[in-house]
Amino acid sequence: MLQLILFWFKTKAAKAAREVLSTDFSKDEIESILKGYWSGYKALRGDIAKQPTIGGTVMVHLAGMSTAFYNELTKREISATQTTQYFYDIAWKVYKIMGRFSWNLTRLKYRNKSKRLAYATELFRSFPFNHPSYKWENIPQFDNTVRFDYKKCPVAEYFETQGLSKFCVNTWCALDFPLAKMWNAKLERTNSIAGGAKACDFKWIPND
Repeated sequence: MLQLILFWFKTKAAKAAREVLSTDFSKDEIESILKGYWSGYKALRGDIAKQPTIGGTVMVHLAGMSTAFYNELTKREISATQTTQYFYDIAWKVYKIMGRFSWNLTRLKYRNKSKRLAYATELFRSFPFNHPSYKWENIPQFDNTVRFDYKKCPVAEYFETQGLSKFCVNTWCALDFPLAKMWNAKLERTNSIAGGAKACDFKWIPND
């Protein structure tokens, strides 16, 4: 199962990378980057700790792939800032597939957009961001706002070991904001574990 999921991500990421990088690189250069990043991931994956859930394991392996991509581009003397932007654009193309799938699933159960928002966050916290790999705490609200704190994030922990916490904040963490927009909401977050906080505080505010 793990290998099938990772293969799906690899395929989607490669397609997205070819689209994003095509404006600045030739086809041969792109294929060389993809080959190099995959070799880099294979060198890293032996040290990636297995998580107690398959979702957590998938996410940490994706963090390993992300690290390999970052290393591959920066060793080609592409700036950290530009590498981060390339990765953000690539990752969003994949992440929005996951987000759109979950949002469409919510329509099978609810019509109300506020209830769909709450359910969408539940789906993501069921897989792949599920306990005990991830640890989260609901914060009850008196309106349609959805609030919870993540107290443990294996992806943030992994990036810290690679010295790439800032990269994590500007890519993985940042992708939650356009995801909220896709889910007809606004996300407010004061900080994240990758940013040095003890928890990621999520506050999802429905637009309607």
